[in-house]
Amino acid sequence: MLHVTAATALVVAACDNPNPGSPVGTFAVTTAVASDTCGGTVVQMEPGNFDVTISNDQGVVYWFPTNGAASASGSLSASRSVSITEVVADDVDQTPTGGGACTLQRSDTLSFTLGPGAAPTSFTGAYTFTVGAASGANCADQLSVHGGGYDALPCTVSFALRGTRQ
Repeated sequence: MLHVTAATALVVAACDNPNPGSPVGTFAVTTAVASDTCGGTVVQMEPGNFDVTISNDQGVVYWFPTNGAASASGSLSASRSVSITEVVADDVDQTPTGGGACTLQRSDTLSFTLGPGAAPTSFTGAYTFTVGAASGANCADQLSVHGGGYDALPCTVSFALRGTRQ
C-alpha cells in the first residue's frame, strides 16, 4: 500500500527530467492523521515528515519527494490548487487458508494549494486513500478480526499536509 512518499510511485510519473519547468521551491512537509475509518494497522502507514521539491511547467505542477520516491504531476488550477488521483488494484490474498481471492482496489488522492506569489512560502493539502474489495472479491481475511490490517472495508484514511519553504 501507499503513503505520501510512496504513493507517488503509483501516481502519474513525471518525465525523466528531474525538475521540468520553473522551480517553485523545496518544502519541508509535516503530516498528521486527519481521519481514519480503516483502523487496524493501516494508520501505521502515516508518511511522517519529508521534503518535496515542486516545479511548474506551463501549468503542470510536479511533486518530487527528495527521498527518492517517484514523482507525480497534476494541473494547477486558477485557485493555485493541484489534485492528483490514481486508482490501483492488487491481489493481496497471500494466505492459502484465506476465504478466497482478494483483490483490493485503492484510490489515492494527493491535493495541495500553493500559497500566493511566484515563490510561495508554504502550501497546505491532504493525502487520502480509500480501500475496498474489488467487485466479486472475497476480502474477509483482510479484516483485523481475521488477522488482517483493516477494521472495516471499504475504508478511508486522510492525512493533513503542511509544507514550509526551506
